[in-house]
Amino acid sequence: MGILDGKVAIVTGASRGIGAEIARRPPDILVNNAAVTYFAHVEDFAVSRYQLMFDVQVQGPFHLAQLVVPGMREKGRGWILNISSGAARHPRFPPSAWAKHGGTVYGMCKAALERFSTGLAAELYDDNIAVNALSPSRVVPTPGTIFHHLTTEDDPDAEPPAVMAEAALLLCSAEPKALTRRVTYSQELLAELAPHG
Repeated sequence: MGILDGKVAIVTGASRGIGAEIARRPPDILVNNAAVTYFAHVEDFAVSRYQLMFDVQVQGPFHLAQLVVPGMREKGRGWILNISSGAARHPRFPPSAWAKHGGTVYGMCKAALERFSTGLAAELYDDNIAVNALSPSRVVPTPGTIFHHLTTEDDPDAEPPAVMAEAALLLCSAEPKALTRRVTYSQELLAELAPHG
């Protein structure tokens, strides 16, 4: 496979059934990608849905980090990547039609994940463990975004999943102290780090 030969990675949201025991076998890389999304206005948001979103997108990454950090620390290096979204940005005013779509809770969860990423990066810097947050530069056609009518499979303006994968690979293979504490977007990162010449 190349750059990740010999490394163990956990990628949440890529398959089901990733458990605490797998996390404790110290992976070298943790990618928190899992998400659950509901769109509703705050006054109409069901408490159970709010809790589920927070559990999957904030509590899950927090708990998995607690599980994998000791093993990474023992190995002397590691990478944690939290997949975020442009929804974490504060809305502009006057608000667009999209800002009124009911994405406040989703944006709040992603903003919390980004702050967790930078805080954890500071905590783990001396342990040679990189922690970053990565968002797509444009909407990616996934089952979730298609279900919510955010894009279509053939949307010419959508970002191919391979762009996020390439950016994630860069963040999970660079020297940990050289590339940590980033809250970045896929295409910006690739443009910055792509070989020049």
